[in-house]
Amino acid sequence: MANLKEREIIEILKDFRGRTNVLCSILLTEDGLIIALDQAQINEDEEDYQLSFGALCAGIIALAENGVEIVKENNDIKKITIQAGEQLDNEGFTIILQSVNKDIKLSIMFPTYLNLGVILFELKQTIQRLSKYFFSFEQDENSEGVSTLM
Repeated sequence: MANLKEREIIEILKDFRGRTNVLCSILLTEDGLIIALDQAQINEDEEDYQLSFGALCAGIIALAENGVEIVKENNDIKKITIQAGEQLDNEGFTIILQSVNKDIKLSIMFPTYLNLGVILFELKQTIQRLSKYFFSFEQDENSEGVSTLM
């Protein structure tokens, strides 16, 4: 059952990559545990890289949340954007960390020369699909222990 759910999530991420040409999408918990990953090419050597990237994203989120907490309490971070290199640089890339829900974040990485407007539009659609998925998943888990009498 869990493998089926994971495949559904990966399919959502693959659809996103197909429409935008992002390099990779990583769905992770707030503490850096990778839930699902989709990228154009997966090499065996990249497993350590993926774990490190998940931990890095969790660290960035924690630092940003601590900074926001200093300015104003109870404000959730919705999105963090990091750009490395110049916009027209072939080596430059952008990382966007966006909340799916309170505990789950989506991290995407893409070359800076891609159309940011298209990526943000498709990202919004993908976040909505993932949010619906996790909302229904939470509802299923909450109702598993409930029995109804007829």
